[in-house]
Amino acid sequence: MPLLLLFSSTGGLAAVEQSIAQGALLAVDEVNAAGGVGGRELVGLPTDVGAHHAAAPTRISGLLEESGAVAAVGGYTSSSRVAMIPAFLGGRALLLYSTYFEGLESERNVFYTGAIPNQFLIDYVDWIIERIGRKIYVLGSDYVYPRSLGAIVRKVVRRRGGEVVGGRYVPLGATNFDAVLREIEALAPDVVFSNLVGTDSTSSFYRAFAAAGHSPDTLPIAATVTTEFDVEQMGAEHAAGHYMTATYFGSLRNPANRRYVTAMRLRFGAETVVHAPQVGAYNAVRLFALAADRCAGELTPENLRQALTGLTFDGNPEGEAIRIHPNHYTSHASYVGCARADGQYDIVHRFPCRPPEPYPSILVPTSKRPAGFRRELGVVGDTVARECRRSGTAR
Repeated sequence: MPLLLLFSSTGGLAAVEQSIAQGALLAVDEVNAAGGVGGRELVGLPTDVGAHHAAAPTRISGLLEESGAVAAVGGYTSSSRVAMIPAFLGGRALLLYSTYFEGLESERNVFYTGAIPNQFLIDYVDWIIERIGRKIYVLGSDYVYPRSLGAIVRKVVRRRGGEVVGGRYVPLGATNFDAVLREIEALAPDVVFSNLVGTDSTSSFYRAFAAAGHSPDTLPIAATVTTEFDVEQMGAEHAAGHYMTATYFGSLRNPANRRYVTAMRLRFGAETVVHAPQVGAYNAVRLFALAADRCAGELTPENLRQALTGLTFDGNPEGEAIRIHPNHYTSHASYVGCARADGQYDIVHRFPCRPPEPYPSILVPTSKRPAGFRRELGVVGDTVARECRRSGTAR
């Protein structure tokens, strides 16, 4: 039984995406070790979606037709997901998008196994204001995920009586943060909220931040994308003491995670780094296999869609069963971690498991939410852009 695995092996994000793909490959191995899907071997087909997103729909459509696959797992950045979705609009196959992201879309042929802002972001911002400080500088890569999160952060901070003193969006892959550091020095925030994506940008910023004389004791970074993989790439000493929110950390103590970490290191080596997007890919494959196993007769996208909706996977390394809701999103708890000198995170706070709300009321008014499955990126994009212009951070 073929299953496309859509992770880049070329381009600037290849390293992290190949690490994410390891979670999917482990899940394929586990499914086959347990007898496959309805007695059939599950065959994961690694597919390089590369850095050229414009070509993705044609390439994916061709591979779906050639392989006969009715589903694909993968995608990392939101820009890659948006580029991929046209390949699935005709109903030939379903996409299980496995990375946590900004939400803000409803697509009938897409399932989302990663968390969204009402599950990992809003509580985190409240925690930052309560525990760290009220003056926040927002930094992010310049595309839809960081801008969407930046708009939500601004709304939450304002609601809590805090202040976003400034912010900046830099090109994906940017490595020069001189202007950002000068601005931070001038504005004197209590915390830097980072939505930087990619090891190039994240590593460069954390190193430059430390070189400029900043430390977590006096000016902590609170991130949403500085996973254990990013920490390893930059050198753990540069991240130690700074914060990150995620639905998963490798240091979580629960039976499912102990099994997961052990299996990953047996499969890929003792130095293998585990992190949240990787677990999202693992969960996506396990959910696909459970759903496909429940489909009587021919496996079709429609049968698979029905089987996925309402499905639960109890072996989620995050520590709680993951359940697919009728809106195709999944349930998650989340955590705040403080980076350690060994590259892992100490869990310093846990937020409760929340059902998914892809259109958070703090950003999208009820009157602008779509009814049913209908992509609304245009409406939401206007909302986010308007928030960025209003805040003076659209750069």
